[in-house]
Amino acid sequence: MRSSISQALVVALVVLAPAFSGPAAAEPLGVPDTIADNNSIFIDGKSFRIIPGKGRGNASTQIKLLDARDLGPGAIIFRSGEKLYIVDAPMRLSTQDPDQNVYVDAGRARPNRIVVEYVPPKNPRHQMLYEALKEGRVLETMQQILSPFRLPVDLRIKTLGCDGMINSWFNTVDGKPTVHMCYELLEDITRNVPSQTTPAGITAIDAVNGQFFFWTLHEVGHAVFDIFHTPLFGREEDAADQFAVFIMLQFGQDQARRLIGGAAYAANEVIKSFDPNSAVEKSLGKYSSVHGLPEQRFYNLVCWAYGADPKTFADVVEKGYLPKRRAENCEYEYQTFKSAFASEMLPHIDRQMARAVLNTAWLPQSEPPQLPR
Repeated sequence: MRSSISQALVVALVVLAPAFSGPAAAEPLGVPDTIADNNSIFIDGKSFRIIPGKGRGNASTQIKLLDARDLGPGAIIFRSGEKLYIVDAPMRLSTQDPDQNVYVDAGRARPNRIVVEYVPPKNPRHQMLYEALKEGRVLETMQQILSPFRLPVDLRIKTLGCDGMINSWFNTVDGKPTVHMCYELLEDITRNVPSQTTPAGITAIDAVNGQFFFWTLHEVGHAVFDIFHTPLFGREEDAADQFAVFIMLQFGQDQARRLIGGAAYAANEVIKSFDPNSAVEKSLGKYSSVHGLPEQRFYNLVCWAYGADPKTFADVVEKGYLPKRRAENCEYEYQTFKSAFASEMLPHIDRQMARAVLNTAWLPQSEPPQLPR
């Protein structure tokens, strides 16, 4: 363990000592202050004995065999009654100032690590869109919304020209996690909006914001899965959809309704334009894709929204957007990924910052600027 990390954990132990130690806390413990290379320590969770061990052979073999993970900056283990508890760093420590957050090894994982970049477009047709995005500080808004995530590295979100490809994706560029949002996709979003408010109450601005939020958060989902080595059962594309929808649903009834409605609008338009006799739609390529079919993604989206808040989204069932048979299971579906988010993502989120983000009105009421079509 590096020196700076060790010092941080010592500070943490001092802070935690009054809460978990008795009068004998100042007495030295019979534990080695370092672990030699290839050695180990086993803590018996029943007898509470600490047993040192010495490895045989190459430790890398044991790492693969045991599926061991990197501990990262460190951890604190303490006993309370007949149980042992472990707290991974980074961890937030209590301070006298309730508005101040102090983290163990804050240099490794901390909030406010979203970096944004507007790459000048290759296609002159995207110049107006590029300028509108910068003037509206669109990426900076997403930067603020995602600021509570405590990340061990900077996560870059950038807009760029993609040579005519309507797409977005996540990958690592020169060791830097990066979300790419194509101007072609953002241009397509501005085109795929209702000319007037729909019977479901979806406006043009809601369609733009809902789609932008969904696609950006979808790619951020891929990013955090990669950064935190999140275990996934099932397809990652479905998990990224769930990540995006879950975050959108946390913004209170009105904003959540507008975001989900806007995102669902685009998928529903694809369904309405579906030609049952189209050979393209029946091709095996559609069914072999890592992404779900548009119809599936639409029903998943409205189902998870209904499962989260059956009152706010009651009309998706009443108006037939969501079949009643599927609706019966939607609360269970939502609670399933809510539990997964709490387990895998919540430890990496500054909750005080998150509350401030969720209590902010992010959606404008005015219509978006008209862009060339």
